[in-house]
Amino acid sequence: MRLRSTSVAAVAAALLALTACSGGGGADSGSGTATPPSARDQLAAAKKVLDDASSVHLRLTSQDVPEKADGVLGAEGDGTHAPAFKGTLEARIKGLQATVPVVAVGGGFWLKLPFSSSYLKEDPAKYNAPDPADLFSTDHGITTLLPATKDPKLGDKSRDGKEVVQTITGTLPGKAVTDVLVIGDAKGSYDVTYGIVPDSKQIRTVAVSGPFYPGATSTYTLHLDAYGQPVEITQP
Repeated sequence: MRLRSTSVAAVAAALLALTACSGGGGADSGSGTATPPSARDQLAAAKKVLDDASSVHLRLTSQDVPEKADGVLGAEGDGTHAPAFKGTLEARIKGLQATVPVVAVGGGFWLKLPFSSSYLKEDPAKYNAPDPADLFSTDHGITTLLPATKDPKLGDKSRDGKEVVQTITGTLPGKAVTDVLVIGDAKGSYDVTYGIVPDSKQIRTVAVSGPFYPGATSTYTLHLDAYGQPVEITQP
């Protein structure tokens, strides 16, 4: 009888322990899965990852830009939090469109115009474009858009190349956009869609749509990858 009582007690203790582990309350009680981070939390985590990265590769594309509008149409290159950038800039000025090599570092902006063998120091405002180095500033660059996003919502998961990204949608006040991209209506409102890789928390895409130019709704999309790759950027 003593052996039997001991066995019963052991079984009862095991059942109590199992019950405590599986049904002990909390956000994921009874579901067996953790509650996913909110859209706001995911944006905050993605901001930290990008701010902490020593470098990142950027590709900027545009859609529905009016044919007669002057301004930046695209860019591609590598940036650091110096801030600094080295790559190419595509812009249209007075009907002329060109893609030119660009270096921005130490507050200076240099570009190599077509048919030129050397870099010339210029003012990016002349091309209705932001200083590309500033896009990588942790104080007033790309990542400032994330906490400025209003009413962020989790969207569907989609594929970006070989990766699956979590989309997050929201709106941005015009000033937050013009502070980063220079162009646009500071009093307007813009739709934004982020694509974030859940495991790494890396921002892969940022698509901003709205009144960049009078009478039109245009979209600029930032593509970000190659976080932390070795990059050296020096003045030409």
